[in-house]
Amino acid sequence: MSENLTNLFNENTAAEGSTNARSLAGTAQLTSVATSLTNDVLKAVESDFECYKDKVAASKADHGAMDTLIASVINLNETDVEFLKELDESVLESMLKSQQSKRSRSKSKAMTMDNYRNMMTAAIAENLIRLVTGHTKTVGSSRRFSGSVEYTAEQLEELAIDQEKLRKEIRNVQSKKSIMKSKEGFNEDDERWQQLLVAESQLKGLRTETTKIVQVDETKNKLTELLGGKDIHSMKPAEAKKLLEQITGLAANEETDEEPEAAE
Repeated sequence: MSENLTNLFNENTAAEGSTNARSLAGTAQLTSVATSLTNDVLKAVESDFECYKDKVAASKADHGAMDTLIASVINLNETDVEFLKELDESVLESMLKSQQSKRSRSKSKAMTMDNYRNMMTAAIAENLIRLVTGHTKTVGSSRRFSGSVEYTAEQLEELAIDQEKLRKEIRNVQSKKSIMKSKEGFNEDDERWQQLLVAESQLKGLRTETTKIVQVDETKNKLTELLGGKDIHSMKPAEAKKLLEQITGLAANEETDEEPEAAE
């Protein structure tokens, strides 16, 4: 691996790899194919580093950018995935969720070269499954695969624009967290919990600060102070006249306080 590429990542602090001994049928073959394609992508990046370095940097934190990088280097449609077509739909669905989970976990970790390689391998595996199942990513829509709490770049952009929709999505994720935390045997190391934490952090990062400006009606306050609970129906003429003069003076002062418009 070239020094240019490795400099984009953190140093490895320990041996990284999957510790999950349980795997679905076809997963080993899928991982092998995806790993080979990952090597092809990284070789292409190294051979033209200046062209790809910005895309690589963006892909470390954005799944959409990762998919774009992969598509710019290799054509996944040319990959032999006949072995996936032989699997049941329920198995493919579970495999898809598993690869999504791997991507999410990888993105939440320190971005070492090994971790980035694992994330890209999971991304390629996910996209190969999508080619077989037809579960393509919907651009410009907040629809996600059932149970997923991952967001594409387009979905995040849409939510950033629609702050009300964003608030609802944050409440939705927080509700899922509350439900999960209340269940017996809850463990913060659970993959699903980590996904929810990542999703919540992403969504909160899209919030824009809004300051509510409250304009105080000074005239109304001054009138209330002048009247002071007086019964205007029982006032003597002199008192009523004096009050009217005070109100007139208050109105005149209000007009004086307004700055005239500048001449064109």
